Amino acid sequence: MQINILAIESSRPAWAEEAFNSYTARFNKNIKITWKGIKPFKRNSNSNTNKIIEEEGRLLLTNIKNKGLVICLDKSGKSFDTLKFKKKFETWCSLSNEINFLIGGPDGLSKECFDKSHESWSLSLLTFPHAMVPVIVMEQLYRVWSIQQSHPYHR
Repeated sequence: MQINILAIESSRPAWAEEAFNSYTARFNKNIKITWKGIKPFKRNSNSNTNKIIEEEGRLLLTNIKNKGLVICLDKSGKSFDTLKFKKKFETWCSLSNEINFLIGGPDGLSKECFDKSHESWSLSLLTFPHAMVPVIVMEQLYRVWSIQQSHPYHR
């Protein structure tokens, strides 16, 4: 299983990288995980936001190496409790050996990203700092994986 997290991000704090790597190391060797940051386009008061969103979306999609599932992270996506998310993750794993999670820039994801996605997932109605989102995704993936493995972490 290959899990890729692709994010429009300007910088990655050391604490986020450390937390992400901590969760990544807990999975067994059959699961490979990557986090790829893609620099956002510069914005100013004269920027065409829609054009920037489209360009960032193209960059995210061109960084998907294989034809795996695409899951967009978006506040308007589906929300899950832990057990429903476990079932959703199992479904995703049964459909593909590769799952790509897309995290847009400050203005969100492009229509093209949503059109090419299998699903849209909302972590919360709250807004999180950008660097925290991949860490939250990893923690939730580890949580549902640990349930599958009958590991006590999820309690």
